[in-house]
Amino acid sequence: RTLRVSGLSKKQAEDVLRHIENIVSSKLQRTKLEDDDAAWIGNLTDKFHSKLVRLRLAEPRVVAEPEPESHASITLAEFLDEFVADATTLKNQPASIQTQNKWSGTRNLLLDCFDGTSPLNSMNLADAKTFRKWMERRKLPKTKRTPTGKMAENSMRQRIANCKTFFSYAVREELIPNNPFRNQASTLIENEDGKQIIATEIINNVIQSAPDAQWKLLIALWRYAGLRKMEPLELDWTDVLWAEGKLRVRSPKTRHHRGREMRYVPIRDVLKYLEDAHAVAPDGEKRIMSRYSQSMSNLHKPFEQIIEKAGYEPWPNLIKNLRLSCENDWLTANEAPAHVIAAWIGHDIEVQNSSYAIVSDGHFEQFNNRPSNHSNKTAENAPQMTPDLMGSDEKRVSGQSEQCEEKHVSPIKKQGQMTLLDALERTRTSTGLPPHAPQACVSTNSTTRAINVQ
Repeated sequence: RTLRVSGLSKKQAEDVLRHIENIVSSKLQRTKLEDDDAAWIGNLTDKFHSKLVRLRLAEPRVVAEPEPESHASITLAEFLDEFVADATTLKNQPASIQTQNKWSGTRNLLLDCFDGTSPLNSMNLADAKTFRKWMERRKLPKTKRTPTGKMAENSMRQRIANCKTFFSYAVREELIPNNPFRNQASTLIENEDGKQIIATEIINNVIQSAPDAQWKLLIALWRYAGLRKMEPLELDWTDVLWAEGKLRVRSPKTRHHRGREMRYVPIRDVLKYLEDAHAVAPDGEKRIMSRYSQSMSNLHKPFEQIIEKAGYEPWPNLIKNLRLSCENDWLTANEAPAHVIAAWIGHDIEVQNSSYAIVSDGHFEQFNNRPSNHSNKTAENAPQMTPDLMGSDEKRVSGQSEQCEEKHVSPIKKQGQMTLLDALERTRTSTGLPPHAPQACVSTNSTTRAINVQ
């Protein structure tokens, strides 16, 4: 076997020859290589060393793996980008598109407030307080959704909740020892200001102003089937069980909860709109709402334009109040037991009582107009409702009314068009409500809520 070398002087070549002879002699005698020869091999270039390996005079060099990146070198921006891109919840379930959008928004706020190149493990409790104060001082354009130019309390709490999710993952992966946002309030508070019952006459006028059959169906599904904002975009025509009178609804919000991937909703009140949309659907089209992709989330603006075209001012909680109205209609009409209605809407009884159900004066009128269940009691035996007997209740009810702030959906005045107040008065007349009677909110824990609709 021949080992060719080039670019060496005679003395250097003789030195190489001496080391090679020593290595060959050591291998033949199976003795330990001399330190001088071993050091010579260790200082060879990779190219020359590979020649010795081919001649079986040296072992291949082991390439040392780079040490794992130190946690201290992971920056805040790198961690947030990786977490959002992974799109996985803490329960190792795929995050919905809406959740991913919320995470991205919170990530942007964090990087606006803090230096993204700072180490992740430098975040502490003081930084969490700083972020909360920064959101409170942050100025926003004054719009219908942000009339004060400030973030709403629940909006800030939602961002804090997202931060807790981010840093809980970092703690679980042992990137940081503790969650810096653990002391910040993130539980959403009940906001009664925006609760309103949207009358059927109003929403029917809005539906008539919709541009096509899909938009008419979309609004009807929100108001008369109680679907969430994005749920109609998930529907296929195979989800309509015509013969059974049911609609299979897949929920992006609850699909990662076991047993809540889907639910069924009665289609009695939306059947006409389903039939109209099906009649004009293109052949072979599977999706019911084919005009929008499933990731389309900016439905508020076109919906507000439809409402204004119908002659009304958009109400707060634009789509949630339609779900709320649907559930209260079903509860008031005793369409089914409360737990069944809650299942149709897609939540439990606790959420129904705390966030959706409303007690109005119409319920008192409805109850009082029914015949008594106690046949052994007569009008003569009933106590007379004198001022002395009813004073305390009157004061309590009066106090509730005084505490409630009057709210209503404002119509855009157009000649020859029915105003919202007309529609509300018709609703009160049809349900036995006296004119100008306010509708009080539900009381879930013996506390009075705010007025919803005048």
